[in-house]
Amino acid sequence: MDFYFDFLSPYSYLAFQWLKKNKSLLESLNIEVNYLPTILSKLIHSYETKGPAEIKSKREYLFKDCVRYSVLNDIPFNTPKTLPFNSLYALRLVLASEPSKRFDLIDAIFTKGWERGEEIGTEESLIELLQELGIDESLMEKTTSKEIRIELKGVLKEAISKGVFGLPTFIYKEELFWGNDSTKYLELFIANKDPLDQNKYNNFLKNHPFN
Repeated sequence: MDFYFDFLSPYSYLAFQWLKKNKSLLESLNIEVNYLPTILSKLIHSYETKGPAEIKSKREYLFKDCVRYSVLNDIPFNTPKTLPFNSLYALRLVLASEPSKRFDLIDAIFTKGWERGEEIGTEESLIELLQELGIDESLMEKTTSKEIRIELKGVLKEAISKGVFGLPTFIYKEELFWGNDSTKYLELFIANKDPLDQNKYNNFLKNHPFN
């Protein structure tokens, strides 16, 4: 399963909570999650559209929605100290880490920003986090390497090629699920209980090609 996310996205934070909650279940089903940090702004602008935060009414609704969801699902929710912030350092840091340690690092970054309401957009704040986790802070130095920069661009290119248009996005068995609220459909899909009638959907596309 691919999980495309950006630390700048509050919905990515909420979707990650679903992954945390279902980590053992996914492992028991032998579903390996690929954590793919993606630059939200460049993804959205590649479709020549505006991000939610760039539209006042949409931005205000978005945070109300996040607060409602977090309360109903008992998820701590606070905005990072600086918002918006530059998420590039955090995204690159994930790619610089070992794949086996990415889940814990992503969890720690999300927790620091969206749960504790602290800074996560600067190198200094991330170095502090590495120190808290007992991780050698030299890992931060790798985020400026040419290889990591190229890898991050590669993730974005791959996401677009797979039809990803927003974050967070899950892709499982080539089926795309966009947004935090799509996890309920993802659960059904994993359980082979997808309510989507594929033949009806194919006929819809045939009769309404939108070309």
